[in-house]
Amino acid sequence: MLFGSLTSLLAIGATLHLVGAAASPPKAKTVNGTYVGYDLPEFQQQVFLGIPYAKSPPLNNPEPLTESWKGTRSAQMYGNICPTQSDERIFKAVNATFSHDCLNLNIIRPANVRAGDKLPVAVWLHGGGFFAGFGAESNTNTSYVIRASVENKTPIITITLNYRLGFLGFPGGPQAVAAGITNLGLKDQRIALRWIQENIAAFGGDPAKVTLWGQSAGAISITHQILAYGGEDSGLFRGGIAVSGTAGYGTNSLFPLSTHLTDGYNHIANASGCAGPEVDDSLECLRKIDAFTLYQAGWDAVNAGQSKGEIALYWWPAIDGDFIKEPPVSQLDAGRFPRNINLMTGANSDEGLLSIHVHSAGLKTEEQLKDRLHFYFPTARPSTIQKILSAYPVDAPSSPYSLPMKGADGKDPFCEAMKVANLTCEPQTRRMASILGDFAFISRRRHSAESFAKYDVKTYSYRFDTDPTDIPISEVLAPGFATHASEYTYFFGFPSDYNMYERNSPVVNVSSHLRLSRGIVDKLVSYIATGDPNTKKVDFMPKWTPYNVDSPKNMLFNATASNNKINVRLEEDTWRKEGMALWSEYAFELDPGSKWRR
Repeated sequence: MLFGSLTSLLAIGATLHLVGAAASPPKAKTVNGTYVGYDLPEFQQQVFLGIPYAKSPPLNNPEPLTESWKGTRSAQMYGNICPTQSDERIFKAVNATFSHDCLNLNIIRPANVRAGDKLPVAVWLHGGGFFAGFGAESNTNTSYVIRASVENKTPIITITLNYRLGFLGFPGGPQAVAAGITNLGLKDQRIALRWIQENIAAFGGDPAKVTLWGQSAGAISITHQILAYGGEDSGLFRGGIAVSGTAGYGTNSLFPLSTHLTDGYNHIANASGCAGPEVDDSLECLRKIDAFTLYQAGWDAVNAGQSKGEIALYWWPAIDGDFIKEPPVSQLDAGRFPRNINLMTGANSDEGLLSIHVHSAGLKTEEQLKDRLHFYFPTARPSTIQKILSAYPVDAPSSPYSLPMKGADGKDPFCEAMKVANLTCEPQTRRMASILGDFAFISRRRHSAESFAKYDVKTYSYRFDTDPTDIPISEVLAPGFATHASEYTYFFGFPSDYNMYERNSPVVNVSSHLRLSRGIVDKLVSYIATGDPNTKKVDFMPKWTPYNVDSPKNMLFNATASNNKINVRLEEDTWRKEGMALWSEYAFELDPGSKWRR
């Protein structure tokens, strides 16, 4: 079921088609001209790589492609990527080059698909906190998903794409506002969706059956695309799969003209020689700097802010009155979004374990935890911080929730496991993990599900969970369990020999985990193909009922290796109500961007 060599096959795609290609490589005629892809006969799939979807003049809004040509152009190598903080080994594996000219996409489809076949389309928006990631990342390779779709007789096409990141994608300050260049990364995604509407039929896709699919920043992007321009009915997509992310964090109180973003812009201008009386136009000066140098200057500004004890939300979606017209939480509450869409949304049980060895380093006492909470929530009143601590008492079950707080020996089994991996674990570690996980991910998943369901948008909610003995602890996994991004393993079916620099574990090679992975993918494919995850029945899963505000339910995904058991069921989405209500009630006070609210 799982296959290990696909990553390397795509990574060397530039040479693969020369060795094993069919006599007649696949072609697709877009509105601009014809592209030639290549075959992956081992997987009965066809690939088109590095197709430009827009022009991206430096620090400017994306522009539609106007060039046309006769004959054919190659789509057999990955295109440039937007500068990113991703592990360089990963982008070197696909021979990627940083450039301002980085707005391109990749299309994978089953073999023998032709123009006009009208297959459903899934558009993957990568995560990475709006400063990392790119469309060709190996750990989000969609070929396993496509193979499952073919086997289920509901074949789909998948698309991955780049969008601008960091300062290049989300500039702020008066100069950016005056030039109208805020939220460029989201605008990149938007123009890509328009390109897909115009051209996907040439590849055998149906423009009326486009589903967005993204994780973390990609999932946040999906909410922003739904809420874009005040919630206009764009017709660019019919649904979304938002994995561990919902618009709101930071953005609820962040404005492009905030002193924070202005300071960040000025830091970059000064560091780049684009400030001072001798410079007539700092923005024009910055536009002449090469892409990676400019991106790195933005990253240096983040580091400078953090060195001053700030969260440094510099390059992040901001309320510009245009693409983002108001705080996302307010727009969701008011129902200012299209009704003719549907949504699948979920989060992982232990989201807050993400980099907990950094977040909780040295947190031995409650007073130290209070200080750290004031760092994350700089405008929170002492009384609000106390309410958080009361909602998350130190002796309450904490992340990872599948482990007891004390073992038979009286010790914390999580901390003992952390020590084995040479990672720090203090008495307040698990408490902090629960607080951050609920704040940044789980409460927002619940709020978005409630908001969409309240206004009759059909919504399916899930919680991804895993047995802690089944996933190894490592610094990169930060640590294992059902932490942020651990679902990649199952959603993309990583084989037993997968080890892309320890960023994710392979699926545990026991039948319960293998079946769970395939079952989840079957539900994803069913949703992408029809808008309903129940179209494809899975023998160990109950019917997935849409979210209902009066009786909210999640699909719980869990499997254990120790007893080779699958534990999938519907659960009441009512746990930790006090904490969840707190994050909603104090959404603006606890928003990290509120420190610089205009």
